[in-house]
Amino acid sequence: MILRAMPALALATGRATLPGQVECDGPHEREYPGPPGWGLGVRLTTPPRKKSIVKKTFNKPRNIMNTRRRQRTTDLTFGTWNVQTLLQPGKMMEIADEVLKQGIDLVALQEIRWQDHGEINKNNVTVIYSGPENQTGQYGTGFIISRKIKESILKWEPFNYGLCRIRIRGKFRNLTIISAYAPTEGKGEEEKVNFYSKLKRICSRVPKYEISIIMGDFNAKVVLLRTRILEHPILFPIKLELPKMGKSDSIC
Repeated sequence: MILRAMPALALATGRATLPGQVECDGPHEREYPGPPGWGLGVRLTTPPRKKSIVKKTFNKPRNIMNTRRRQRTTDLTFGTWNVQTLLQPGKMMEIADEVLKQGIDLVALQEIRWQDHGEINKNNVTVIYSGPENQTGQYGTGFIISRKIKESILKWEPFNYGLCRIRIRGKFRNLTIISAYAPTEGKGEEEKVNFYSKLKRICSRVPKYEISIIMGDFNAKVVLLRTRILEHPILFPIKLELPKMGKSDSIC
């Protein structure tokens, strides 16, 4: 008996065929059931894929220009704080932790009560102070600066125990920030005049194209002042009876 060997050719479907039994190669191709075990043990030609769900997009178009502008903009937060004293151990780090907790970049400090002037650098903050030359335990001004703007500091100047200034580099304009601690009401008239005269000279030396900010504790008292505005018939139709003020009264 002569056995006729079948070709060992396997198509992608796993079906072994003879000549004349290839698809569309004969009239009885569809009727041919194939050899035993047809289609078993053959992998799928295409691996299954995970169905992806298309989410509905927002109708509002994305403004690319505004998004880029927001990414390039850096907002700065300033504040002022009369800390009463920093002579107590650990008080400086307590103030620094509170400033970082509130997310403030720069705080003008008053009544630091440290002697002379200097700069203290920590991991996250920098403290700049200006105090009296002698150890008096009073007065003193300064700044506490976060690491965010530490590299933007151009210069800082201590003037006296009640005034110091810092300059910060900006994108279009630089900033000049002054920390001030004015004399109290009980101080002499000469001391008050010297303080405000010094403050005026500092402000006059700031370039016109820079932004000036004055922060601090001016120990001011709010009082009533008789002016023509209060007697204006349209702005103040109701007549106010204001007390008479002496020469020593002032307004902040």
